[in-house]
Amino acid sequence: MNTRARGLSIRALLYLRPAAAAARAGLLLTLLALAGCATQGALPADAEAQLFTRGLNDIAALYIEPVASRRLALSAMARLARLDGELHARDGGGDAGSAGVLQLSYGDRELGRYAMPADTDSRAWGELLATLIAVARQGSPRLAALSEDTIDQVAFDGMTAALDRFSHYSAPKLARDQRAARDGFGGIGVTLDTASDTFRVAAVVPQSPADRAGIRPEDQIVAIDGIATAGRSYEEIVRQLRGPVGSAVAISVVHPGTARPGELQLSRALVIAPTVTASRDGEIAVVHIASFNRSTTQRIVEGLAQVRQQTGGHLAGIILDLRGSPGGLLDQAVSLADLFIPEGPIVSTVGRHPASHQYFAASGAGTAAGTPLAVLVNGGSASAAEIVAAALQDVGRAVVIGSSSYGKGTVQTVLRLPNDGELTLTWARLVTPSGYLLQTHGVVPTLCTVDLGDDERSLATGLQRVSALSAGALPARPRAALDEGAWSELRRLCPARRTSPVIDLKLAERILADPKLYSDALHGLSAATQLGARAAASGRPEPGWTPEPGLTDLNRALSSQSH
Repeated sequence: MNTRARGLSIRALLYLRPAAAAARAGLLLTLLALAGCATQGALPADAEAQLFTRGLNDIAALYIEPVASRRLALSAMARLARLDGELHARDGGGDAGSAGVLQLSYGDRELGRYAMPADTDSRAWGELLATLIAVARQGSPRLAALSEDTIDQVAFDGMTAALDRFSHYSAPKLARDQRAARDGFGGIGVTLDTASDTFRVAAVVPQSPADRAGIRPEDQIVAIDGIATAGRSYEEIVRQLRGPVGSAVAISVVHPGTARPGELQLSRALVIAPTVTASRDGEIAVVHIASFNRSTTQRIVEGLAQVRQQTGGHLAGIILDLRGSPGGLLDQAVSLADLFIPEGPIVSTVGRHPASHQYFAASGAGTAAGTPLAVLVNGGSASAAEIVAAALQDVGRAVVIGSSSYGKGTVQTVLRLPNDGELTLTWARLVTPSGYLLQTHGVVPTLCTVDLGDDERSLATGLQRVSALSAGALPARPRAALDEGAWSELRRLCPARRTSPVIDLKLAERILADPKLYSDALHGLSAATQLGARAAASGRPEPGWTPEPGLTDLNRALSSQSH
């Protein structure tokens, strides 16, 4: 999909990330690290100095708000000190006009005094932090007993605690799993039942090596490359099944009802976990999108083509079910919206870094630009899902049904660190085609169903609301013209909910099946396509926005360092 974008053309990550859960997927940038050396005291390992310097430098360069490296490094030390109550890092004073002295102690014993660098000196603070940790581990038995990965996790958790709740660090093992989830991995394309110790196949990716070899759900994998799976851990088996694309692997499989295993010789291929489920109800295609990875748009194109074939080439409508979709890759959200929008804006991003200013518009090559469309959202729809829903709603392309969405309107970059971990940083905010910020506001549906049940009476009530919207009985204001009070009231009238009631799907099917109802629903928020004066006054990008001079060269430089 050749969607037009002005600004830096990079892959960005948009995922709803609960406080206790790790995020997945996204933009991969690797910026140049600054080599580090110790400031004073025991010399840290070069790898640790480089790791912390890279992290601090990336935050200083890309985070959406300016933040001093001093604050981040001290926050990291404060988090580490929680692991041992005897460990303390305090401001030890200093001469007038100096940056101060940091005193590190364990109980009553002073471990060292260190001159504090300038607040924004990322390199010096990265080196000092590595020194402090090395010395602290020598003085604290509790810290000395922890692995290096654990120490790094705690230190970066301290740093990111000074940022927003969507910025976080992922240790190497988790980071590798996240990269596999969003970008794919070399494997055979099976999902194993984690609740069983028999390594039963729970699902098979269509067109994968396993699928072509005849492996099916309920099959049992009993050996890999001649080594029995019995008694081994799930992680071991997954590691053995995965490998370089094109490499060979031998699988012994027992089919249900058979006693002897069958021997299969497979060649690993790039496997991308499917996130799309397409089905049909009569001549209406129903597409559920669990998340947005690198194959999402292509899977939707294939799913719609399959449904068209089943209906003899005619589709009365398409339902995009985005309920519970936490987000994913920005480029996939844009390319998905581009399938349905013939022309005009899709989304803009704005941040502190010049390269975060981007404007995405429809390419005009959409394959379903004229098919009636309904979008289902709820309180679990976030980020990439909200981009799609807002874009289709704002340009009058789709009827949005359900409850208000989550309201996560920020873009995260995912940067690969020297230890193979990842640092996820918020670096931009999302602006809808009509000019309002998705952050906090989210998407408020055209047709709210939070007070409806799933019975026929509720269905009739919902359809009456469509007529009321068209008749102007339910007045609409341009979304970009709403102030904070008006936005709060709009969301209060249709609060976010996490459930996915059947009424949403019923209303969508009825509206798409009736051209007049569909037209009435589309015109219900026609005013929302107008760009409000408040948006222009606030300096948010509008259609026609162009990047600052020099961004083309920056785009080229950053793209050469992407993974």
